[in-house]
Amino acid sequence: MFLHYLKIAFRNMRKYKNQTLVSVVGLAVGFTCFALATLWIRYEMTFDSFYKNAGQMYVVYRPRPSDPAGASNYRRHPDPLAAYLKETFPEIANATSLYPPIPSLDAVAVEDVEFFQILIISADSSFFRMFDVKILEGNSDFLIPGNYSKVAITQEKAKQLFGNENPIGRKIQLFDTYFGRDDNNLYQEICAVVSGMPKQSNYPFEFIRPQSAPHPDPSVDWRAWMPHTIIELFPGINIEAFEKKLYEHNTGEGKANISRMTIKPLTKIRYTDPEIRREVKFEYISIFALSGLLVVLCSLFNYLALFVSRFRIRQKELALRVVCGASDDSLLTMLSVEFLLTLLFSVLLGCIMTQWVHKPFLKMSEIQMNLPAIYSEMFVYIGSVILVTLLVFWTILFIFRRRTLNLSIRRSNKKIFRKVSVVAQLVISIGIAFCTIIIMKQMYFLHHSGELGFSFKNRGSVIVFGGNADVLAHQLKLIPEIIEVVDARGLTDLLPEGRGVKREISSWDDQFADGKKIELDMMYVSPEFINFYDLQLLAGEMLTNADPDSVVMLNETAVREFGWHDPVGKKFADGRFTVKGVIKNVYNFPTIEAKPVCYLKPWPERESAMMRIRGTTMYGRSVLFKYHEGMWKSCIKKIEKLKNDFHIDAIYHAEEIFEDNLKSENALLKLLSFVSAICVLICVFGFVSLISLTCEERRKEIAIRKINGATAGDILAMFAKEYFLLLIIGAAIAFPAGYLIMQRWLENYVKQTTIPAWIYLSIILVLALVIVLCVGWRVYRASVENPADVVKSE
Repeated sequence: MFLHYLKIAFRNMRKYKNQTLVSVVGLAVGFTCFALATLWIRYEMTFDSFYKNAGQMYVVYRPRPSDPAGASNYRRHPDPLAAYLKETFPEIANATSLYPPIPSLDAVAVEDVEFFQILIISADSSFFRMFDVKILEGNSDFLIPGNYSKVAITQEKAKQLFGNENPIGRKIQLFDTYFGRDDNNLYQEICAVVSGMPKQSNYPFEFIRPQSAPHPDPSVDWRAWMPHTIIELFPGINIEAFEKKLYEHNTGEGKANISRMTIKPLTKIRYTDPEIRREVKFEYISIFALSGLLVVLCSLFNYLALFVSRFRIRQKELALRVVCGASDDSLLTMLSVEFLLTLLFSVLLGCIMTQWVHKPFLKMSEIQMNLPAIYSEMFVYIGSVILVTLLVFWTILFIFRRRTLNLSIRRSNKKIFRKVSVVAQLVISIGIAFCTIIIMKQMYFLHHSGELGFSFKNRGSVIVFGGNADVLAHQLKLIPEIIEVVDARGLTDLLPEGRGVKREISSWDDQFADGKKIELDMMYVSPEFINFYDLQLLAGEMLTNADPDSVVMLNETAVREFGWHDPVGKKFADGRFTVKGVIKNVYNFPTIEAKPVCYLKPWPERESAMMRIRGTTMYGRSVLFKYHEGMWKSCIKKIEKLKNDFHIDAIYHAEEIFEDNLKSENALLKLLSFVSAICVLICVFGFVSLISLTCEERRKEIAIRKINGATAGDILAMFAKEYFLLLIIGAAIAFPAGYLIMQRWLENYVKQTTIPAWIYLSIILVLALVIVLCVGWRVYRASVENPADVVKSE
């Protein structure tokens, strides 16, 4: 009997092959997007959740010095804060001060062989009391503050570096790639092997080194703002009351006067801390999952609408089966088999899609998981969606299964479910298409509007060590693709983000008597540098080489912080600096508000001093260049050839770095563009299929209308009117919802595009054209049939 049901199911799927194909592809795409995104979300939310007391562990945050109101907090604290909090607050069971790893900087050398991008943390004994880390072999000398000759290594890293040899007693050299390796530095001895943390931790490590010894003057330690402070509260503590108590507390004079401290659960900072850079933002991963679910819903609405329409066409057949002895259960099984086969084919196609995309997905998400494990988790998420889908499907069957033969013959004219499904597909398709167009418009706006305050097109930079930047600059000028070269003199670069010096300003002209201080980013730039990036002058004049050292320029944010309406000629920092001009804010990170910036000319004494400091090992010198449009690949090949003659550390492409700052948005745009195309495709095929089934269902009505004098245009207008009304209803729901969503999304950007009326009109017109073509093509086929033959067949 089951084989009989399979045969009928395959026969129907082949009969309606176009509808079946659209449903299978749509469901497969939706299942894959939803399952992978849900897997990604679960991964992000499990960081540091494996500790036995993870629910009581919190990370302490404090306001930035430049933002005393606390609108933007971060995790850097003085070294003694952890011990101070534990002594001050009885609610705290444990507290530790932890220097997090910096993978892009830390490196290790073993017998002159260098291994880059290792993970090093600086910790003390309190770290072992809070985290599930054990000393497997050796001693705890690496925990003695200031004992820089001793380190610990994880068991996994020891096996990677030394194989099966015992690492205890081996000499290594830890160094910072930013400052370079100095062979005169102290070599460290491995004195212990410790257990490591799982990879999904906010504080992973491969080496542990001791923290600095306390300074004889405690106030010095309170001025060091580097480590993170993590606390563990006793069970049962009222978190809200503790947060209020911590926020109102002030550490007092001599202890940095820290106040307005807040806490975040350790298990949540991975996806709530804005300073954590990732390939794709967490909220965009959620949109990724929601988009996949919407594709599933769009496909299901399309399939169920077609199924109900076919069910009406087959009602006579089903009624005859009942007359011939078929039971309700047998009919339910027969109809369910076809739906289950559709779901099965969708899951199989989804597995094939996962096979294609799992490598780039793992790279983007940073998830360390093999393909079988991905499949096992995906089936859990897909299974839950399928279970809900089956319940909906069986509910629909239950509504229709008790129709009698008379009802089947008479056929009801009510098509409420069909209309609702069409509106639902239109809402999803219009909504996703609208959001995609807004994202595309915003990305175009950021690249071409000129509102970012600088130019990055056709620009690059070279970081060179060894003091031969002048010679390299001359060689770059000889490359035909390069049209301009500027020696940044080892100072500041916009792309990549510059290493500006911060300075706290406590006095300025027309100062309000509120005791407020302003933190300025001091950027040392030459007039050539300003012209190179096309920084835009708003008031006053640009710096020139003839200006004295005290003449500076400010950006808009700095002027606003000082409270000046006419800043040109004003003085600050006890009259040391005079404002010559105001430069438009520079937004090399379009989602971050511009900080107060002071632009200073690098006078010779300062430049030579900085060259001695940054010289040949620490910073190098930046040589900037412009190239002809479309010549980057050719240009970079010729610069690469110069590496043998110059100590070139890095070559940066300004456009690529800017795109990297928008990596999350570009990933979301690609995803929504694909999802939007799938939804629109499903909607179009849904229209074609529904209209085809409707025409087949109403063949007799069309024939009678033709006999009574109706033309093909009359019949077309009759059908188009119905679907145009559904289009208007769908747009009336989708556009307001899409506008609210995208308006909130645009608020993340300091410079925002507009949402003009042509976007609404274009979407409506395109879908209206689709409806006309679909309806016209199918109605034309129905209208050319011989009415007499149709009436006889009916």
